[in-house]
Amino acid sequence: MNDVVVNIEAPRRFNTNLITAFALGALLLAITGIYAVVAFSVSLRSQEIAVRMALGSQRAGIARLVLISGAKLALLGCALGIVGSVAASRLVSGFLFQVSPTDPLIYTASVLLMIAMALLASAIPATRAASADPIQALRTI
Repeated sequence: MNDVVVNIEAPRRFNTNLITAFALGALLLAITGIYAVVAFSVSLRSQEIAVRMALGSQRAGIARLVLISGAKLALLGCALGIVGSVAASRLVSGFLFQVSPTDPLIYTASVLLMIAMALLASAIPATRAASADPIQALRTI
């Protein structure tokens, strides 16, 4: 009987594993993209950051500035993702069992996870920006 149940559930289990693998790949791509955009933004704004530090801005304030820009980017992406997910909810409803395709708990958990990952991806450029030498950056002007 166990073999019969396993054979019946095999396609569903495969679909679930496939969707999970694609979701993890998408999360990795999103984190990498956010890191790249924030790091590039910090490199473009190095002179601005140096001027802020020369005028008395604290390193924590510089790091907070970079983290906030990463969080804004993540919130925009989450808003667009929710709109796309609601639009595609009919397509995935066949794969879901005992869960609504528009379950608010799942959406909330996904948004919180994405924002946490975006802040984590923004932490490295924020640390680099906060520890930058303002004199060195101002010499390149």
